[in-house]
Amino acid sequence: MSPPPTAEPALVVVRSGPASERGWLGLRIALALGLDGGEVTVWLCGDGAGWALPLDVRPWMGGDPGRDLDGLLDDVGATVLVDAGSLAAAGASAGSCRRGVAVAGPEEFARRCGATARVLAV
Repeated sequence: MSPPPTAEPALVVVRSGPASERGWLGLRIALALGLDGGEVTVWLCGDGAGWALPLDVRPWMGGDPGRDLDGLLDDVGATVLVDAGSLAAAGASAGSCRRGVAVAGPEEFARRCGATARVLAV
């Protein structure tokens, strides 16, 4: 269950995919903001759209990077959106997204930017 909102709403833009530490840091920053009591929206775009897709790297990595995304959804109730154009560029469709990830276009991104107190791009 999410704590009551006490911090300003935030939009975290994750531009780096699961193969980059930057992408992981973006998700962890979003998680930290949510655990602080703030409303968090994560926008996955560019290579960051890879986070929206199921990943199975446990055999060689010993972990599941998608669990960070699951934590955002389950532990802090974050909204996770993936850019429709980035998803299409990766050759994926809305039906291939992980649980809890919604596909959205540039109009929704602009709306979210205008409705939030802080925007962080990673």
